[in-house]
Amino acid sequence: MSLASLRLGLVCWLLAGALTGCGSTVQKPIDLDPQFWSEKQPTIGVAMTTLPASQLALTGQQGLLDLAINTGVNSKLSAQVATWKLQDAATIPDEIVAKLQAKGYRAKKIDEVIDLKQYKEAKFHEGFYNRDLSPLQAKYGVDRLLLISYTASGAYRSYYSVIPTSVPTPQVGGVGAVVDLRDNHLLWYKPFAVVKPAQGEWDQPNYANLANAYYQAVDSSRQLVITPFAQ
Repeated sequence: MSLASLRLGLVCWLLAGALTGCGSTVQKPIDLDPQFWSEKQPTIGVAMTTLPASQLALTGQQGLLDLAINTGVNSKLSAQVATWKLQDAATIPDEIVAKLQAKGYRAKKIDEVIDLKQYKEAKFHEGFYNRDLSPLQAKYGVDRLLLISYTASGAYRSYYSVIPTSVPTPQVGGVGAVVDLRDNHLLWYKPFAVVKPAQGEWDQPNYANLANAYYQAVDSSRQLVITPFAQ
């Protein structure tokens, strides 16, 4: 597998659940629309979707038997990765709301964890969110929704058959979006994927170096989401 193919596969895996796939119907990133800053009257709700559980993804060219063997070899690591938590990301809405309010914008945190499956899926249309989130306008009294969706958390390790072609590498990924709830068009759309190799040996007791790298990746992802609203 080429490096380019591996990277594409990782991005697809990281963003699974928020995007429709790694093909021509994927929503392209959208820089924050200047309209967002020029209008202070709309009320901005800031919310998150359910944080995913962490898992070890075994990527690369593997047959079913290969995958079964590799899963067994990595069982201890998989169990440890499952203990990694994304809770530090849960404070993102509070930080963004504080920064927007300090700039004079009407912003409020929505405490409800948004379950996207509860909202009607929309046919792909470039520049529009892929779910109809308009019911949230009346429910929470907001005109725009800044939604942060973490879609993957954990680590990956690539294989060719039963031969590892990479060391375990922590990663997190997801999508940030600002949705105009009048018609679901996007004022901002930012897929993010942070990959953070461990410093030093990865195979330490309790995989301490891997865990440290994971939480550094979580912090980096937080900054990627918060920074556009802190300028």
